[in-house]
Parts: sequence; structure tokens; C-alpha cells
Amino acid sequence: MGFLVKMCPFVGILTLLALTISASDVEFHSSLASFSQNLFSELYKEHGHENIIYSPFSIQSCLAMTRMGAAGETAAEMDRGLAFTGQTAESVANSYHTLLAKYEDGKTLKVANKVYVMEHNQLQDDFRETLAQNFFSSPEKVDFEHAQDAAKTINTWVESKTDNKIKNLISPSLLGADTRLVLVSAIHFKGMWQIPFPMEYTEDLAFYLNETNCVKVPTMTTEGLFEQVVLKDLQSHLVRMRYKNSDLSMVIILPDSRTGLKDLEVKLRNVSLPSFKTQLTLSKLEITMPKFQAEFQMELKETLMKMGMKEMFGRADFSKMIKESEPLYISSVVHKTFISVNEVGTEAAGATGLVATSRSLPRYYTVDHPFYYAVVNEDFVPLFQGTIVHF
Repeated sequence: MGFLVKMCPFVGILTLLALTISASDVEFHSSLASFSQNLFSELYKEHGHENIIYSPFSIQSCLAMTRMGAAGETAAEMDRGLAFTGQTAESVANSYHTLLAKYEDGKTLKVANKVYVMEHNQLQDDFRETLAQNFFSSPEKVDFEHAQDAAKTINTWVESKTDNKIKNLISPSLLGADTRLVLVSAIHFKGMWQIPFPMEYTEDLAFYLNETNCVKVPTMTTEGLFEQVVLKDLQSHLVRMRYKNSDLSMVIILPDSRTGLKDLEVKLRNVSLPSFKTQLTLSKLEITMPKFQAEFQMELKETLMKMGMKEMFGRADFSKMIKESEPLYISSVVHKTFISVNEVGTEAAGATGLVATSRSLPRYYTVDHPFYYAVVNEDFVPLFQGTIVHF
């Protein structure tokens, strides 16, 4: 994900989370879940006809780094949009430190942050220290006037942190002599299923695009003990599939109806994924689901403005970022994501009151029509989430 800051300018982005249960941690995790669901709602309105994959944690992390350099109404507006209201900037930064420290050198999930600074500019001391100590983001000097070279430097770093899955994140056309900062947050996940799908069981089966039309797609099958819950109010069925040697898992929410994804999205606006965790029941289940791979790129400026973050793209106050008294604003927010789900596991780069029932839980879970999915941590905050609507 990339964010651009220019001279009355700005650039950079990508997303993550979690850990000990203190009051601030609970509030922080709630913020992450709330932001991810609000963002999903906005993205689905515009891209609901597409296969969506994005990393809300990466996006929020990059925005949070940016927030640390904001002041006045710009800071207040970003706090509301990021669901940080009621938390101090120091508290948010400390929560990020706790979470990012957990995954900094992880084997399954890796998160890395970076800030690129125009060579003649200096970061404010507090801003530099907060990014370095809490977001593990060290500054690097770049001459943005030489846009081709600057973009290559940034994109090479992103590729190195995402196992070469995310390429060409930043276009040279986004950079120039008026660019002052580029903040980037990269996330890479590669997990093996705790209960894999035997390859010999994979076969071409029907995936319904609507009530009647279908296509044949490579479909996997496995059997074992899985956590699940029937969500009556959502008219859907949730299953959680864990990954080996990790606190991460994939959650799939399958609407009862073949055309129920749109209604599910509306209902998810009033629910947080963490609320489902305590409702899960472990039971024997046969899961049948398609293999899938998706890549998604988007410019998030309009989406974030719809979420209430408008000032940062116009008359912004980023006076806590650089020592030079130049007016800064965000000119671009770029996000690019990749995911691949197969028999072995998942590779990805680049959250009301509900009535749940565990009586007569289904023995079969057949994912044969459009569905919502998320890769979540132990606290059920999504690192990646999206929808599959077609093949």
C-alpha cells in the first residue's frame, strides 16, 4: 500500500495486529475491527461485482503512521475515520508497537514499514522517533525529483518485503519535485493449513454465479474438526480454518442463498468479526471449497474521503512531520494486494447483537457460490479480507 505526501503533498500505505488484554489493547483491537468493516462496506459498494482482496491492517497502519504527523482538525478527523476516537496518539502508537513486535520477524506473517524522505527535508524529532520506535520504520533519503529512480527504490523494497508478490506499487507519475514523504507499510503472509486439503480429492465442481448459472472450477475437499457457527440473523454459516504454527486462521462466511452476498455485506456493517469468536463450536465437518487466486489494486482517496477523512487531501495540517514550514497534503493513497489459496495453504501479500445457534450444526460445508473471507489473528481482527464472486 502506498501513500504520497506533496508540497501542499503526500504518499504511502499497507496493513496488521494484536496481543495482551489490557483495556487499551481491547480498545485498539476494536478500532482495527471497526475500521476494517467500515472500509469493506465502502469498497464493496464500488467493487462488489469483482473479486476483492485487500489488507485493512496494512492500510490502517500506513494511515496511523501518517496520523502521528497530523495536528488540529486533520488529526481529529483521521482519529474518527480510523476509529481511534477516545485513544491518545501515544496509546495508539504503543499498541502498534506491541502488535508489530509480535510479527516483525515472523515466519508465517511478516510486516514491515518504511518512510522515504525528500533528501533536503528533515523529519520532526518526535515524528521520526515515533515511527522508528513504535512502527519500526526507519527513514531513508530519496530524491523524488528523479521519479523513475525514486519509484524503483520504493518498489524494490516492497518486493523484498512481500516475497516479490507486490510489484510496481508506486508509479513514477505519482512522484515529483513537490513530493516530500512516502510512507509504506508492507505485509506478507504464507500459512499452511492445520488440516490440509488432500490433492487427490481436488476435482472440477460447479461454482454458482447466481441462482442458475455456474462454472466448473478446481475444488478442494477435506475433513476434520473445525470451528463453526450458524449465524441465523446473517442467514449465513461461518467456518474457521486454522493455519499451522500460528495464531492466524481463515474465516469464511457463506450466505445461505446463492445470491445472498449483497445482503450479507449490509448486515456485516453492524457487526464486528471478533463478536463471532465466542460463538464458535468445534465439530466434525467436511469442507468443500474452490482454489482461488486474486490480485487487486486501488486508489483509496475517494474511499477514505467517504469515510470522513477529507482534510488530509486538502487544507491539511501535517505540521508535526517535517521541520521545514511547508504545507503538506496527501496526494495519493495506493493499495495493491495478492492472495492465493490452495490445498497446502494460503499466501497473501499486500471487522450487533446476533442470534447464533449450535444445535444440529451441519456436517458439510460446501462453498459453491459467492462468499466473504478474511485472514484473521487470534482476536479475529482481519489482516486480509475480501470476497469471491466469480471465476
